[in-house]
Amino acid sequence: MKAMSLRSVCAAILLFAPTAFAEEDSDTTVVRNVRIFDGTGDTLSETSRIVIRGATIAKVAPDTGALPEGARVIDGGGRVATPGFVDTHVHLMTSLHVMQMMNASDWTLALAAADNMRKMLQRGFTTVRDTGGADGSIARAVDDGLIAGPRVFPSGRGISQTGGHGDFRLGAAPHPMLDDIAFFRTFANLMVLADGRAEVLAAARENLKHGATQIKIMGGGGVTSEFDPLHAVQYTPEEVRAAVQAAENHGTYVVAHAYHDRSVRMLIDNGVRQIVHGHLLTEKTIRYAAKKGVVIQAELVWSRLNEEFGRRAGLSEESLAKNRDIVARTGEYFALLKKHGIDVAFGTDIVGPHQQFQNREFTLRGEHFTPAEVLRQATSVAYDLIAMSGPLNRYGRFGVIEEGARADLLVIEGNPLEDLSILERPDETLRLIMKDGVIHKRAL
Repeated sequence: MKAMSLRSVCAAILLFAPTAFAEEDSDTTVVRNVRIFDGTGDTLSETSRIVIRGATIAKVAPDTGALPEGARVIDGGGRVATPGFVDTHVHLMTSLHVMQMMNASDWTLALAAADNMRKMLQRGFTTVRDTGGADGSIARAVDDGLIAGPRVFPSGRGISQTGGHGDFRLGAAPHPMLDDIAFFRTFANLMVLADGRAEVLAAARENLKHGATQIKIMGGGGVTSEFDPLHAVQYTPEEVRAAVQAAENHGTYVVAHAYHDRSVRMLIDNGVRQIVHGHLLTEKTIRYAAKKGVVIQAELVWSRLNEEFGRRAGLSEESLAKNRDIVARTGEYFALLKKHGIDVAFGTDIVGPHQQFQNREFTLRGEHFTPAEVLRQATSVAYDLIAMSGPLNRYGRFGVIEEGARADLLVIEGNPLEDLSILERPDETLRLIMKDGVIHKRAL
C-alpha cells in the first residue's frame, strides 16, 4: 500500500494556514469568570477560573484572589466553559462528492482534508478519530502546525474483504488479485481489500507502520456499499484474529464496522474490543457486549443525512432501503444501549460534502439522552474510547477540564445543559476555541 505522504498534505499550507491567534507572549493563560462543565459531571460549577501553562491545565479553582503575575487573562463573561469536543468516527479525507473522491489525486484529497479539518476545529472539535482514510502523516501535519485542525487518531485504510463494505469497485471491475497487485485500494484510498490471514495481517501491519493508532476492519454489510447486504458476515474468525494480533502486538485495539448479531458476536469472540454502528443488534447481543466490556459507538446524523440527501448523492434504491431499516430501529436501539450501561461515545461518520452538519449529532442525541449525557459522550466518554490505544496515545489526558489535562477549552454563549441545539450554530455560540493552550477563535 502506498501511503499518502506528508509532502502531499503540506500542500494544504498554501491555502489553509493555521488560524491560531498571535497574542502577548506568556506561557500562562487564565480563563476566568466561567461556569465549568468539566466533562464528567451533570452540572456547571460556580464561577471559576482555569489556569493554563503551555499546553496543559495547571489549576481549576474558584474565581477569587490575585491572578498569576504576567498571565494572559481572558474574561469569559460568565459564560459556560467545556472541554473541546471529540468525534470518534470521522473520515477526514472524504469531504468531496463521491465521484470527485473517486477521481482525485493525493494532492486534491490533502487540500480538501485540510479545509475539512480547519472547519471541524472551528465547530469545536479538538480531537477526532479517523476510522478509515487518514494515516499518521495527517496527524503529524497537525502536530507540527502545518494544518489547523483537531489532533488526529488515524486508522489508516479500513481493511475489507472482497465484496465487503470496503469494496467500492464498479460492478464490472476485475478483481485485483488476478493481476500482480498485492493490495487494492478503493474509494479515494479509504479502504484496502485483503483476503485471508496473511493479507489481513500484512494490511494491519502496514497501517500501523504508517502511524495508525488503531485498526479498523469491516465485519459486516454496509449501507453505501452496493454488493453486501446488511446481514452479511464479513471475514472469518481466523482473519479477524489476524487483525487483532497485529493491533495487540502494538498495544492497541481493533474497531469493527458491523450492524447485526451474527457479525458482532463473531467479532467479539475473536478479540474485537470496539464495534461501530450496531443498529440492528438485539437486546441479547447488547447484553453480551456489555458483559464482555465491548464498547459500541453508534451515530445518528449520518443515516438522517442519507434520508435527506442520499438519492441526490447517487445512493441506489437498495442502499436507501438499508438506510431506512437502520433509521426505523434507532429509537429502540439507543434505549437498549442506555439500559445496559453502554457508554455511546460521540461519533458522526459523515462522508461527502455535508460535513457542516457534524454538530447536528448533538441535537439528535438529545432525543435519547440528557444534555449532560450527550456532553459527556463528546468529551470524557470519547476520550476513554480513544485511550484504548494505550501507548499509541502520545497526548495524554483530554476531554476533561482538570489539572494535568490538555488545555482544550470551549467558551459557549448559552447553556448546552439546557439546550443542545445551540451547538448547531458554532459560528454564533462558540466564543472561544482553545486547543493545547493555543487560541483558534476568540470572540468574547
